[in-house]
Amino acid sequence: MTCSGGEEGHAPNEHTHLIPSSKRQDSNHKSIPISTSSCINLASKVDDLTQSSTKKKLAIATTIALLFFATELIAGYLANSLALMSDAFHLLSDVASFIVALAAIYLAEKPPTKKHTFGFHRAEVIAALVSVLTIWVLTGVLVMEAIERLRKPQVIDAKLMCITASIGVLVNVILACVLGGHHHHHHHHEHGHGEDELHQHHHHSDQKEVNINLRAAALHVLGDLLASIGVLISSVILIFKPNYTIVDPMCTFIFSIIVMYTTYHLVQDSIAVLMEGAPGHIHPEAIEKSLQQIPGVIAVHDLHIWALSPGKSSLTAHIIVDVASNYDSVLSQGQSVVCDTYGIHHSTLQIESDKAGFTSHCRPHICSSSSPDC
Repeated sequence: MTCSGGEEGHAPNEHTHLIPSSKRQDSNHKSIPISTSSCINLASKVDDLTQSSTKKKLAIATTIALLFFATELIAGYLANSLALMSDAFHLLSDVASFIVALAAIYLAEKPPTKKHTFGFHRAEVIAALVSVLTIWVLTGVLVMEAIERLRKPQVIDAKLMCITASIGVLVNVILACVLGGHHHHHHHHEHGHGEDELHQHHHHSDQKEVNINLRAAALHVLGDLLASIGVLISSVILIFKPNYTIVDPMCTFIFSIIVMYTTYHLVQDSIAVLMEGAPGHIHPEAIEKSLQQIPGVIAVHDLHIWALSPGKSSLTAHIIVDVASNYDSVLSQGQSVVCDTYGIHHSTLQIESDKAGFTSHCRPHICSSSSPDC
């Protein structure tokens, strides 16, 4: 993995600003550079292809889901099955989430503006959060209706329910194939949290974290698939035991819990991004230690890491160096560490001389480091 810029492609793409200091009296003192770098490499091209593929997948999934929603809703009404209608409305929330996800992706591709200098990457995070919260509300409504069904059981057309549920299972399997099984990657990420091996393979973070809206779509489909299987089982029971009408609302209860559980982590991840928390696979302590190992670096402080969206991380840091060090070399090595080793999407490093006293400008109440230099 390489960063753009430099003759051999190994140095990051830097924009260096030289800041003269009136505090320096020695003629050997050099101007202090600040480097802002975007980690642009093969993974960025892969990300563009991934976005295009995501849009195509979501468009196909939206069409399939919308067609079956109408079919399942009508069948649920004719069969008088709450479980079938609940599955239909769950599918409708999927359609809404797919449409919102598509809109968010197009919005995120818009270039930055003077007002939104980081661009619109977080549109997809907000869209995913709204999508999941919507399905939670719909799930709550269906649970209330299921409680009412427990009090007043109703006759259900089990055969129509069984046929429709069977088709529903098939449709959801097709949707799962279209969306590509990204849920599995998220599961791996949860178990891999905190493992140092993630930092030893020089992979860009875009390859480590899946588009959050595609994850949301996959989770919706997973919930629908489980619900359809539950409805199918319930219909088979009702065919042989027509008096067991309790299985219809009980099916709604069970799969409402499953839906809540399968979407919880997505909400958690979305909130973490909006709260500007450090990405789960990146550990600030490890980055600080790596930067301190660069020859000439004395200390690192005021280190901030956050995510614009999953897979697009940003970093800022102040690096205190020995006055005799080659500042440009430290910057180049620092950007290489941040970009190549940790896959940070965008970074800004400020070099400070240990004799210049720049750290006096760092206000303790906003400094992220516990270092006495802050």
